[in-house]
Amino acid sequence: MPELPEVLTTIKHLSDQVLNQKITNVWLDKNTKFDNFTKASFANNIKTTTIIAISNIGKYILIHLSNKNTLIIHQKISGHLLYGHFIQTKNHWKNNNPDSKLNDPNNRFIHFALTLKNKNAIVLSDFRRLSRITLIPAKDILTIKPLKQMGIDPLSKNWTFDNFTQKLLTHNVAIKKALLMQNIVSGLGNIYSDEVLFKSHVRPTRLIKTLTKTELKSIFKYIPLILKKAIILKGTTFATYRNPDGNPGSFVKFLNVYGRKNLPCKICKNKLESIKINNRSACYCKHCQK
Repeated sequence: MPELPEVLTTIKHLSDQVLNQKITNVWLDKNTKFDNFTKASFANNIKTTTIIAISNIGKYILIHLSNKNTLIIHQKISGHLLYGHFIQTKNHWKNNNPDSKLNDPNNRFIHFALTLKNKNAIVLSDFRRLSRITLIPAKDILTIKPLKQMGIDPLSKNWTFDNFTQKLLTHNVAIKKALLMQNIVSGLGNIYSDEVLFKSHVRPTRLIKTLTKTELKSIFKYIPLILKKAIILKGTTFATYRNPDGNPGSFVKFLNVYGRKNLPCKICKNKLESIKINNRSACYCKHCQK
């Protein structure tokens, strides 16, 4: 699933390309999941508007339109936004340059497209078709429950140790589960929570009440540090995720534990282990993490 670095990489790329561009056409396939409108009214409320800003709340991408509506896209597990020149043949979209990264096989599952005045398009590719699209008046964004209850953005000025622990210590669950709770920390998912806990030398199964202040400070410190490094490298492509230009993210080269089950730990060389916590995987080193 795209996490905060992938979301911010997407927003940066799109913002550099599409601000002040008018939307000339909206295309949705029959299986596109969207809320609040019929397909026809959804398209009519977007077409001819101009993209004035792009932002995020956690993993949600917000495309702000000139008619005071906001298009909200949650990419879920396998969705990602692409940008470039696309041509449509029946219900298939592709770039007309056969060598373009936009034609990567992972980018072929397009079921939503915004064509712009400059003849390029923003498209959503998602082979699992779990992504959600919502169009809502901008003034009502925080009426959407997950957005209203979103936790602290670890890259914002609100990211302080007191704020972090105040939210965290109201729960007594495994620390891995807590870091995935979007009402505590916004934007973290499986990839970066595993990496943070490895750098903090904390096992993912540890209950919050057992963590020392030193361990809590380490987790607090490494969350933004790891996220910032991942943003510099344009995110992590472990499976399907691609940046808007069709290229994979490069942080995968720096993963210490995520996706490395049974491989040697980069520090102690012992075999890494993986367990399930609330149906989510957690990879760790039982020697380096206590």
